[in-house]
Amino acid sequence: MCGIAGIRLSEPARLDAAEERVDRMLDRLAHRGPDDVGTWSDRPAGVLLGHRRLAVIDISPLGHQPMVSEDGRLAIVFNGEIYNFPELRRELEARGVRFTSTSDTEVLLYGYREWGEQVVDRLVGMYAFAIWDATADELYLARDRAGEKPLYYAHGPWGFAFSSEVAPLTELSDVSDEIDPDALSLYLQYQYVPAPYSIYRRIRKLPPGHAMRVQNGHVTTWRYWDPVPLAAGPRLAIGEREAVDELESLLRTAVRGQMIADVPLGAFLSGGIDSTAVVSLMVELSSVPVRTFTIGFDVPAFDESKHARAVADVLGTSHTVEYLTERDALELIPAVPYMYGEPFADPSALPTHLVARTARHHVTVSLSGDGGDEALGGYHRYQHLAIASMIAGPYSVGRLLQPAVAQLPGKFGRAAALLSLPPVEVYRRFVSFFAPAEVRSLTGATPRFEEYERAWSSTPGRPVRQRAMLADLLTYLPEAILAKVDRAAMATSLETRAPFLDHRVLEFALQLPPRLVREKRLLKQLVYRRVPRAIMDRPKQGFGVPLGRWFRGELKAMVLETLAPNRLAAVGIQDDAVVRRVVDQHMSGRVDHSARIWALVVLVMWRDARERRSRPRVSVGRAVLPGQPGAVGESIARL
Repeated sequence: MCGIAGIRLSEPARLDAAEERVDRMLDRLAHRGPDDVGTWSDRPAGVLLGHRRLAVIDISPLGHQPMVSEDGRLAIVFNGEIYNFPELRRELEARGVRFTSTSDTEVLLYGYREWGEQVVDRLVGMYAFAIWDATADELYLARDRAGEKPLYYAHGPWGFAFSSEVAPLTELSDVSDEIDPDALSLYLQYQYVPAPYSIYRRIRKLPPGHAMRVQNGHVTTWRYWDPVPLAAGPRLAIGEREAVDELESLLRTAVRGQMIADVPLGAFLSGGIDSTAVVSLMVELSSVPVRTFTIGFDVPAFDESKHARAVADVLGTSHTVEYLTERDALELIPAVPYMYGEPFADPSALPTHLVARTARHHVTVSLSGDGGDEALGGYHRYQHLAIASMIAGPYSVGRLLQPAVAQLPGKFGRAAALLSLPPVEVYRRFVSFFAPAEVRSLTGATPRFEEYERAWSSTPGRPVRQRAMLADLLTYLPEAILAKVDRAAMATSLETRAPFLDHRVLEFALQLPPRLVREKRLLKQLVYRRVPRAIMDRPKQGFGVPLGRWFRGELKAMVLETLAPNRLAAVGIQDDAVVRRVVDQHMSGRVDHSARIWALVVLVMWRDARERRSRPRVSVGRAVLPGQPGAVGESIARL
């Protein structure tokens, strides 16, 4: 896993002047690749590619990037891993290709030479890459199907630029850092900025499963992988036992491929169904004890360590628990804007970074259970939606009951608004943090979330559970979960891999009958083959921190200062009446608005960090943030 960046200028003569800017872009990606740095240019074409390397496959100098084909026609920068590269390598060797390294990067490079833009159809892995083809005068870029690896870009009369993260692109004088009001509105509603938006008006994200071509000053983007037809198509005629066996086979193949590494490898283990499934398969495939990692927390409601320890004991892993205090998490808060580069308000980013930091002291790669909930129906909200859909809708009994329900106190009265809505809007409310009317009041805009709407409109005949799961697969998974894990782990130079996101696993899950994707039914059966039910059967536990209590206690003064009217106005909040109401209700203890307050605090902190324009130092030790008298967390890299 690495960091990539590059430019294609419309005026090649400007390349010399742009080199320093690209160097600065790479500096801001140093945490993604602390092992090596390199640049390559095609000066007559105005192309410059840059790479920061975290050496994982072929850690020798032969794996250095940018990598150039022996005829000089092609050059590549690549972030990620191609898990089926040994098979592709053998196929290419049979066609006469001779390799000089054992890296997956070289396989991808010559795979493009052999199969062109269709090379992505053959890849199993996570990736974001750019290939310069001098013969075609074309820059070709692609992002993996599920969206594990990020890819940002900017385009204008001056040319085209790309990067693994958003912040490096602001180093280019031709790229404006003006806030996009539509992106701001989407952030306030959903807790993240979804693709193709970024928080900046002139910077965009390439969506998951998409590729793009930059040629003759034009940018063409297309989708090469789409889960919607599978979700909308016929269901597999399959029984439960057969489905468990097939899921086990597919997951085993995915885990085997993702255990390939030339550096130490381990796994996150929470003790939940998803991570236990992954780790149990790793144990069966490994000839040595598997390293597993958990953080213990001194707030019992948020501590998963005893469950993880019980699973680790059953599976026989070499288990590490690092016990952390609330102060450890509190001290990490100022680092959040530096980790993400744009507003990102999932508070589980804090424990995610902390467990990644723990793992990085021992390994370079860690597998995770991410994607299991979206693929196999794990979220409680799917069940809640199914119940709500039975009584909600414009012609339902719920509409008749709405006036009476609206008179009930607290959350029951607020639920009255859902009774007359179609499922697509009910679920939107489930996954929103500020309601559309509140967003309009705060920013003056309510943009469409087109990918969310496409998921629902493309599957009208499917049960609401599966429609919601598809919406999460296309939106919440890549934009919230995977973005969270990528930035939190790469801030400490740790590569993460997620076997549930192997597209063969996803495609199988998308075609399952509805009864088999309720509450991870199949996955539980797979795990029960390896771990006793008594250990696994417990309520689902989130991976969070006690924000609600913090905001009424240790962080109260910070919240009130951060959400002052002048600071809100500086980030585009036009009307702070909604903010005042939210803060007052939370501080009085009447309503827990911690998620909303956190979203606003992160937004202001991000703006303050952007204004400072200074960064922590690259370190695998401890880092000091600007304006802080001491260290706030280990291995917060130069972001």
